[in-house]
Amino acid sequence: MRTRTILAIAAVVLVCGGIPGAQETVKPAPADAKKKGPETVAGRADFMKSVWGNEKTVLMRGNVKFTHGDTVLTCDEVQYDQTARIAVSPGRIVITDPECDITGDKGTAYFKKRIGVIEGNVTMLVKPKKAEEEPADKNSVRAKLKQPTTVTCEKLEYNYRTKIASATGGVSLKQEKRSATAQKLIYDEKNEIITLIGDVKGIDEDGQTFSAPDKVVISVKKGAEWMEAPNASATFKVETQEETPE
Repeated sequence: MRTRTILAIAAVVLVCGGIPGAQETVKPAPADAKKKGPETVAGRADFMKSVWGNEKTVLMRGNVKFTHGDTVLTCDEVQYDQTARIAVSPGRIVITDPECDITGDKGTAYFKKRIGVIEGNVTMLVKPKKAEEEPADKNSVRAKLKQPTTVTCEKLEYNYRTKIASATGGVSLKQEKRSATAQKLIYDEKNEIITLIGDVKGIDEDGQTFSAPDKVVISVKKGAEWMEAPNASATFKVETQEETPE
């Protein structure tokens, strides 16, 4: 899932582009680890102001744009508190990438907690990665998740320390003729587990329905795909054919 990468980059580009003192503290790497040079983040704005003293702040305003590789973040304003290490974009924020587009009413990066947040009318379009090998079974859960999917919610959060992304507030997922709703969605990148929580409901292209009042847990790990849902109910379309009398 590309979401975790986009949100991590979003948190970084909010403050790194041309802003002094925004470097992240990195733990020493093992002796045998390969050294990786600093990555370039390009940033621009119509107006920029830095304040030094008891309160160290940076303000970027007007057509703010950050570019990191093929990921672009645009907004109207960025406020960065260097002491608290918190960056805020109080207005609409747009993040575009070949594999995922995200929009929201505002964004915040908490660097001490390693958390990036986008809030308010959040819409995320997850686009399939064409370079990846197509799954053998096109009807598998893994294959379906790799199709274009639109996710809407009120809050999208990514912890780039634990590598866990969560969407809350009336979560809706739409994919071709399939759709699902829940109160919360959690994606655990390390274990490749998706959890839908609270009044989970879904319908597929054949009109078959699924519901679970508590939660649905889905593993999308290659070779270990499964789904669990307590107290679940579903409707199925079964093809019937009358036998011809002899």
